[in-house]
Formats: sequence, structure tokens, C-alpha cells
Amino acid sequence: MRYCDDFRSLVQRRTAGRNKREFGFEYELIAEKPLSKHDFQRVKNSLDSCGFNDRNGKIICAEGMYITFEPGGQLEFSSPPLADGSTVKFDNLLKIISRTVTGIRNSTSVNYIPVPYIPHRANAPMVLEEGRYRDLHLLLGTVSDRGREMMKGTAAIHLHASLTCFDELLKLWTFMCTLSRKSGFAMGKHRRDIWNRTDPSRCGLRCSKSDEINSSDILFEKLICFALRALELQRGIPFESIRPKPSFEEFLDHFTTIFTDVRLNTKGMTLELRTLDSRPLDQFKNSWIAFVSMVQSVMDGCS
Repeated sequence: MRYCDDFRSLVQRRTAGRNKREFGFEYELIAEKPLSKHDFQRVKNSLDSCGFNDRNGKIICAEGMYITFEPGGQLEFSSPPLADGSTVKFDNLLKIISRTVTGIRNSTSVNYIPVPYIPHRANAPMVLEEGRYRDLHLLLGTVSDRGREMMKGTAAIHLHASLTCFDELLKLWTFMCTLSRKSGFAMGKHRRDIWNRTDPSRCGLRCSKSDEINSSDILFEKLICFALRALELQRGIPFESIRPKPSFEEFLDHFTTIFTDVRLNTKGMTLELRTLDSRPLDQFKNSWIAFVSMVQSVMDGCS
């Protein structure tokens, strides 16, 4: 299969030497009122006073947590890798989030709130200028009726657990798929309806048990096949139909646009659970503790 050997080699290289599992999170909040581009710039300008600085194009603080934004101006905090038992470090990151949100509100009057969905945001301004976001916005406006709400009106929490070797892919994936349907980790009805009506080629791979998927190699091929059939953002045709054949690097970039409930994240070579609705920090802490504990209990290592 195209790209499969190169991709497998990449996973194996990036997991080589890992003897301890690490965890991470992305915690997203949505502005209470739609942001104009002027509002968005004011928010970005306020981050320096909150302890976040631009380092090589990444807005990051001394503790290693960094900030990114979504097309509707949603604010996303991404943790550094955390070892099991990093309770003090995790609690400190939550304090930074709380302090930063308060600082933004005091400086700009923009109030970021931890809710999963605010209606009527489909036609809100796009505050990001990158080409991939413009292309995605255009595509989702033609292939779905709620995709633009997903981009600008939702906020989620993503939980990451690192792979320690290629062969544990199936076991960790199966566990996360099961978790994605459990109370407290499953999508609420509003986000699920939006997700289901965003883009079937990107969101249509639902986690389900199959006797045919009985090895990490078969699962890996299934994930690649799904990505190959997903519509490429600029052309609006399946990636596998593009001629001449795109490079492996172009395929990896395309792979990051897949919105499955559980995703193989190539940046940190983690499995990423994407179903949690955004929630207040105290509730998130409980979800985090449960997630880390369950992953460590289920996964018994890989040699």
C-alpha cells in the first residue's frame, strides 16, 4: 500500500527507546461572544503579560505549555509531555490556564468559557489566515451543513497517551475506542450531531470491534486507507486520486486533517482521544486522573 512502509518506519523510529509512557492534553475554551479579527489580535497581544512568549513561532510559557488558536478564535492550551504521577506539574499547568484566562479577560474583556458548544457560530468571522483553514472552511461549506459550526462553535479536550512501540497500537486504540463511548468521555449530543454532519470522509471512521482487525499492522493499514479516501482540502477529491502521486510529507500533512474519534497523532507519536467535551478545570482534573489511571492499568507494556 502507498505510504504504508514509510509511515510504519516513521512510527518505529519515533517510538524507539521509549521505556515509559507519557501523557498530554489539549484543553480548549471558546469565547463567550464571537471574536472579530481586532478582538483576536488584542487577545494575542495580551499573552505576553500572562507569561507566554513567541519562541520560534510557538506561543509558549516557561513550564513548556503552549497556546494555539482555532479558526473561530477558540483558545487551546497544550501541555508538555507528562509522566504518570506528575500531579504537582499537572496542577501547576491548571493554575497557569486559570491565570491566563483571567488575565485575558481583565486585559481585553474577552471571556473564554469551558463549554463544548455555542450555537449560531457557523457564520462567525474566521480569525486565522492560514491556507489550510481557508481551504477547510470552503470544503466544509460544500460537503456538510454543520462543518463550519465545528470549526468555530465547538470546544473539546483531547487526551494523549504515547505509543511505546508499534505493536501496541491495536491494544491502545481498542481501549481508547471503548473509552470514547463511556459516560464522561463520550461526546455530548450537540458536538456529536455536529461531528456526524461535518465531513463523512474525515469523521466517518467510527470505533467498533471487528474480528478482521486482529493486529496492529491491519489497523494501521485501515487508518491509512481511511486517510487516502478522505477529501484533500484544496482539490476536494480523495487524496488517493491525486496525480501525480503526492510525496510522503504531503500525505503526513493530509493525515493531520483527519477528524476521527481516536487519532494517531504523528507529532508526538501518541494516540489521541478527541471525544471529551470542554468542561471546567476541576471536572477536567477528575477526567485526567481517570484517563491516566485506566491507560496504565490496561496497557501492560511492550517489549
